[in-house]
Amino acid sequence: MQRIILASGSARRRELLGRLGVEFEVKESGYDETGIKTDDPAELVTELAIQKSLAVAKLETDALIMGGDTIVVVKGEIVGKPKDEADAERMLRLLSGTKHQVISGLALVNSLTGDQLAGHEEGGVKFKELTEAEINKYVKSGMWKGFAGGYAIQGAAAPFIVEQTGSLSAIVGFPVVLATELLEQMGVMVEIDPIELEIEIKKELPLERLYGG
Repeated sequence: MQRIILASGSARRRELLGRLGVEFEVKESGYDETGIKTDDPAELVTELAIQKSLAVAKLETDALIMGGDTIVVVKGEIVGKPKDEADAERMLRLLSGTKHQVISGLALVNSLTGDQLAGHEEGGVKFKELTEAEINKYVKSGMWKGFAGGYAIQGAAAPFIVEQTGSLSAIVGFPVVLATELLEQMGVMVEIDPIELEIEIKKELPLERLYGG
């Protein structure tokens, strides 16, 4: 059986792929994300996932490489990871009191055959109106680093969220249903039901008020 490689340093992606019962290695792609230019959010996140997978595939002769990427779309603007504190503050002000989309793309590349599969899933998140104190405290905490839109739904920004719709695992950054579909299309059987895993993720996150808890 071919080795499976996750082309991502994301701890959450590693965790969720592992919870699907898949054995894999991790090799970060190091791909320069600024190389893809498009105004289509779904196209952008899917192409980034493909390119990250291909960057690792070039170094492997016989493996399946899975890459992923996540972006936030708010008020028509595609938002990636903040560059610094000022950028994180700008993003929080943009998100404050608004509903936005979080889109995660995944790609799977067979380095032996060159076959590629890719797709994306999305979910919606609404932030409450943030106070100056909340913005300043959060930015100073550094919890925005490395996350699209400057936050992780499972992290310190959870109290900011008043609504969540669509795929929660896509919002987290690793859509488990899509991941399962891609793997099985490449001949890898996944024993864990991704729908059940999605339900487990909802139970684990500190968002009970959104689900009637």
